[in-house]
Amino acid sequence: MKNFMIIFVCIAFYIPNAFSWGKTGHRIVGEIAQRNLDPKSIKALRELAGHDDLFRLSTWPDEIRSDPKMGYTSPWHYVSIANGKTYWDQKRSKDGDLIEALYRFEDVLRDPKATKDNKLDALRFLVHMTGDLHQPLHVGLAEDRGGNTVRVKWFKTESNLHTVWDDELIDFEKLSFTEYANYLNQFSKEDKKDWEKGSFIDWAKESQDLRPKVYDLPAGESVNLSYEYSYKVKPIVELRLKQAGLRLAYVLNKIFSQVKLTNDEITIRKKILENVQSINKE
Repeated sequence: MKNFMIIFVCIAFYIPNAFSWGKTGHRIVGEIAQRNLDPKSIKALRELAGHDDLFRLSTWPDEIRSDPKMGYTSPWHYVSIANGKTYWDQKRSKDGDLIEALYRFEDVLRDPKATKDNKLDALRFLVHMTGDLHQPLHVGLAEDRGGNTVRVKWFKTESNLHTVWDDELIDFEKLSFTEYANYLNQFSKEDKKDWEKGSFIDWAKESQDLRPKVYDLPAGESVNLSYEYSYKVKPIVELRLKQAGLRLAYVLNKIFSQVKLTNDEITIRKKILENVQSINKE
């Protein structure tokens, strides 16, 4: 029995975190997005999801991962990009990744031939994964599984860096998701104009560029994160939540207003498809 417990603890110690931004974080993103939808998008949302607002849809992709049959969706929650590299510098997994999935689900929502059920699932994933994309450790390093194997303490309680960013930093504020969304749903005209630019790949690059600040940890073998670390990175956490919410609304407003894809957006999709097809041939 003792040997079994030792093995169990070792496995649990190294297993990747099962989720992404905790439920509170995803609901904040969904709530901010909901408040920035235009009337046409709100109507389309009601037709697809009934009375379920975006905050309620936002946690579904994590919840279904408890079903063994849905394990194939796990790779869609993250993408690994090495330091100094870009998304295009390596072949991606044939099982998909966060960036590939975001484009795929956007295309399902744009497809007039897609069924209502498929569109609803695509919406759930798009809401959730736009949040994931803005969490710096979901555009992570393969060698430490996006910070999952970086052992730290959070106020002297054993944890890992990924969990601190998914849950602890947000929950430390002791706010409900609606209270936090109320606080964060403030944008200047300049911010709104600047943030409503770019693509999923551009926004992933922002997360990648923020990683050094995430890994700026106190020296020593036993790293205890508390007030100082929280104070230092809180502006990053809140910036990414705000950007994720506003950009999710921006993407959905374009989809439901049937704004056509640009040539650059079409080119990105072709490159991703070509990469996947080349992998499947190997």
